[in-house]
Amino acid sequence: MFDRLALRTAFWGTLAILSALTIMMTTGTVALPSFVAAAPFLSAVSLLVAITGWRLLHRELLRRMQEDSAVQARIRRLNDAMQSSMDGMYLLRSIRDNNGEITDFEVTETNTRGATLLYRQPRQVTGLRIRRDLPGFGEQLFDRYVEAVTFQTSVHEEARTNRRLLNASWVMHQATPINDGLAITLHDISNCKREELRLRKASFTDDLTRLHNRRGFMSLAEQQLRLARRHGKDAVVMYVDMNGFKDLNDTFGHAVGDKALVEVAKLLRSTVRDCDVVARLGGDEFTVLALDADGLGARVIQKRIEEQLSRLNDSRVLPTSLGLTIGHTRVRPSDPAGIAELLSRADQLLYARKRRRALTATVQNEKPVRAPRRTPRAVPAVPTLAIPPEVAAVAMATARKLPANRPVNPLPPALPMERGVTSPV
Repeated sequence: MFDRLALRTAFWGTLAILSALTIMMTTGTVALPSFVAAAPFLSAVSLLVAITGWRLLHRELLRRMQEDSAVQARIRRLNDAMQSSMDGMYLLRSIRDNNGEITDFEVTETNTRGATLLYRQPRQVTGLRIRRDLPGFGEQLFDRYVEAVTFQTSVHEEARTNRRLLNASWVMHQATPINDGLAITLHDISNCKREELRLRKASFTDDLTRLHNRRGFMSLAEQQLRLARRHGKDAVVMYVDMNGFKDLNDTFGHAVGDKALVEVAKLLRSTVRDCDVVARLGGDEFTVLALDADGLGARVIQKRIEEQLSRLNDSRVLPTSLGLTIGHTRVRPSDPAGIAELLSRADQLLYARKRRRALTATVQNEKPVRAPRRTPRAVPAVPTLAIPPEVAAVAMATARKLPANRPVNPLPPALPMERGVTSPV
């Protein structure tokens, strides 16, 4: 800054001195002899001013050349960095009409990656206009770009794209206003999005049965219930529990228990519709959200489940038969209850049904059993002793002679005899 000021001062000072001398000589103010006498001095001063000005000018030119070289080197580095970037980069300038309104944006510069994203070569991208030459892609962004240029605001977002227009499924889109244009950066995040979706699906899915887990069911069921209420449709929440699952694990092992869970999951998934939500809440507990269904629809679904369960038991896939207990609650459009409260209702109905079943089994076990009639055993006949008539007459006569108050057995005591032997006649 000081050198430029000194250069301008010397130049304008020399010019002012020469102009003043010319005016004096023209008007005759300065006599010719005195001017001739002062000529060497003036010549020395002019030469000194010229040399000083030339030095300052040379220094200014060198500085400008160095600045231009630095700018060119910076531009080359920026261009190399832009070309070697893994992101698509574009420089856009605004195209305005006579009224100063932006009608389009033209690509003035791009890198190799940016051209690849557009399925083109770099020379084919330069000069493209986003509304005229990229109608499917540019029309969606034109209004946002105009707003960014007008209000000098940046755009930073994740966007899903059309693979026919852009060689990426998901991009990180950034637009920054520069002068009367924009600097656009597109970063391909398709792999990250796929991994994110995979992890999210894994966090919402039960590893064993491949059904929704509790987190996934709670999230998806809330959305489905909101849609059902908005359209004025009923829904049914069913709670399904396996009977005797602990005994199954203790008797046949956990491998058989896991297989039973998988078979029940397949049974439920094949019984309900594709639009219904089936989940394993944990352990041996499952749930079903049946959309556009009422109480009759719930009974139909329950009957189908029982039929499928009967077929599963008949197939002998498992070493023992399975049993399921189902409780369901109807959700009307005017019911404001959340999914957690609806699950609690269905769970209470399920355990009420289990208690009734247990009580019925207890009553049947305590009912008295009528003993079968027994045929009485035949008592073997006692062999009778044949008494001769003479002996009997003597005994009767003797009995008559005894006192009346003394009981006398009219018959003599039976003699011990062997079975099958009778006394002689």
